[in-house]
Amino acid sequence: MPNIFITGITGFLGSNIASYLIDNGHTVAATYRSTSSKNLCSNFEDKIIWVLQDKNWENKIIEFKPQIIIHSAWLGVNHEERNLWEVQLKNVDYLRQILFIAKAAGTQKFIGLGSQAEYGFFDGCIDESYPIKPTEAYGCVKVICSVLVDQFCTYHKIDWYWLRLFSFFGKGESEKWLIPTLVNKLMTQDHMDLTPGDQQYAYLYVEDLCRAINTMVIVNGQPGIYNISGKHLTTLKKLVTDIKNQINPLFKLNFGKLEYRENQPMIMQGDSSKFVKEYGEFELSDFDLSLNSTITYIKAHINK
Repeated sequence: MPNIFITGITGFLGSNIASYLIDNGHTVAATYRSTSSKNLCSNFEDKIIWVLQDKNWENKIIEFKPQIIIHSAWLGVNHEERNLWEVQLKNVDYLRQILFIAKAAGTQKFIGLGSQAEYGFFDGCIDESYPIKPTEAYGCVKVICSVLVDQFCTYHKIDWYWLRLFSFFGKGESEKWLIPTLVNKLMTQDHMDLTPGDQQYAYLYVEDLCRAINTMVIVNGQPGIYNISGKHLTTLKKLVTDIKNQINPLFKLNFGKLEYRENQPMIMQGDSSKFVKEYGEFELSDFDLSLNSTITYIKAHINK
């Protein structure tokens, strides 16, 4: 099994990816800061090779000799920071450090996590050929980083993969996102104001993303950019209503109280057929069971 270095392990995606890889027998190293919370890593914390991000952290990772690097760390993911250039551009400098670690360590594969935000505004199901027109600093800097990964890794003969991620849910998701916010309100308040809720999203359970990345770790596929998205669309109105009926049927959902934001896309889905053709199917989780598991997790943490 290859040595794997994961950035952003204390976050939503990084912690889930690390947990899945460890369960599948991989050796994983990760960095942390003295101020980092390892709460999302509590179930596997003792199985990680931890490196404190001090003055010598880069050399310590190089000595670990990771054959594979999974770069999931990103500053400014929350909505209020997505258009702050001073925050987003810090991600470019951090990527520079990670790429030079990859070169020095003789890394064979570099897997970076991109975003649907790189495409900018779209309405429908799109594939990787869709024009790149990001509308926020977040998406712009993701595009910049994807180009840097392509050019640097190609030059240094490192296989590179850039995953453009669409809508996800699962354990450890930020409390500021839709499902955790909704569950919190269902347990603590009596109503929630919403848009009409007719927009459709192809949500994917985070474990399916982890399964896709694990396949990329063990299979030598064609380098490049891949969309990772769910296949089944659901309206936000149905999703929110189903969660409400499960937790608090008497809760008042005020659909139409809020207006759609400007240029609100009504269908947001990525075509993942390129990945499926190269690596095989990855979306294997039952949506309802996965959603119920996620809700149970969120409720437990709210009660704590």
